[in-house]
Amino acid sequence: MDREAELTALHDIATAIQSADTAEEAAEQTVAAAAEILDFHICSIEIHEDGWLVPYAVSDGAPEGGARRMRADQGLAGKTFQTGESHIVEDVAADDSSDPADSAYRSGLSVPIGDHGVFQAVGTEPNFFDDGDRERAELLVSHTAGALDRIEREATLEEKNERLEAFTSIVSHDLRSPLSVATSRVELANTECNSEHLDKALDALDQMDGLIDDLLTLSRQGEVIDDPNPVSLRTVASEAWGVVETHDSILDIQTSDTINADRDRLRQLLVNLFRNSVQHGGQDVTVTVGLLNGQAGFFVADDGVGIPADDTEVLFESDYSTDADGTGLGLRIVEEIAEAHGWTVDVTESASEGARFEFMIDRS
Repeated sequence: MDREAELTALHDIATAIQSADTAEEAAEQTVAAAAEILDFHICSIEIHEDGWLVPYAVSDGAPEGGARRMRADQGLAGKTFQTGESHIVEDVAADDSSDPADSAYRSGLSVPIGDHGVFQAVGTEPNFFDDGDRERAELLVSHTAGALDRIEREATLEEKNERLEAFTSIVSHDLRSPLSVATSRVELANTECNSEHLDKALDALDQMDGLIDDLLTLSRQGEVIDDPNPVSLRTVASEAWGVVETHDSILDIQTSDTINADRDRLRQLLVNLFRNSVQHGGQDVTVTVGLLNGQAGFFVADDGVGIPADDTEVLFESDYSTDADGTGLGLRIVEEIAEAHGWTVDVTESASEGARFEFMIDRS
């Protein structure tokens, strides 16, 4: 097969590999492609599992037992996995690092598959492989590594979503139901026996209800946003301002431009920032929303008391709050929403020495 035909075939098989649903499927497609396109008649893929390199796929031409489970530091495969570098062995008999699975193997090629495992090809005669073989194998398994990266991310995300579903079920039902009963009972008791102790109990129950709301919001806002749409920053900011208890505060929107975002989550981000400004900056604070100069993004700033320099490092941590009645989750939710959009958030001092939150949008 000539070079152009080989590259075309590699491109076609790369599409199939990258659409694989499981690691086993990606490994099997890679081995089949290597045997057909690269003329490696005997090859295998070993994937790392708990300190071992485990065969996931072996070519049809391999002898029985031609691939085996090995320690992650054993033989040529282990050397390749540990160093992250490809290796060619011209003569197995003269190479101390080789530990062939079959006595018929006389030469070898070993290529790392990212940090997932190793692609191995063997020849039944010495000097079977050259640098061109290595380059073609590296090109092939680069697609395998990409597929395995994606499969691993998807598995992690699925596991995370399952945990979130279990968490939200507990929070929204198992906690909220008894909380509602407790609130009703205390309210009833308060009508029969008016007491400041019961008033404080109701305040505490109300704070717990707010915490549940914030926990549910936090659990739902971090999901990656794949299909943002053009959204009017002016319109969404006005909507967000309308649901915050703003007292005598003023909203100054300095842009009519649109940004690509999930409308509902952008509104939640702005609600949390506006509420933070009013709660910490005073009931007559002025909040400004506008676009960043010289780069893609927007800012939300106020002329309140600002944020202590020592607090900027912990500002987005879940337990950060300067309000004794605060849940500490408001700004953590802001960061989760920003990250879900792929935005970078930074906190600085505003021109009026208040707080300024800047959201940088990567348009690459």
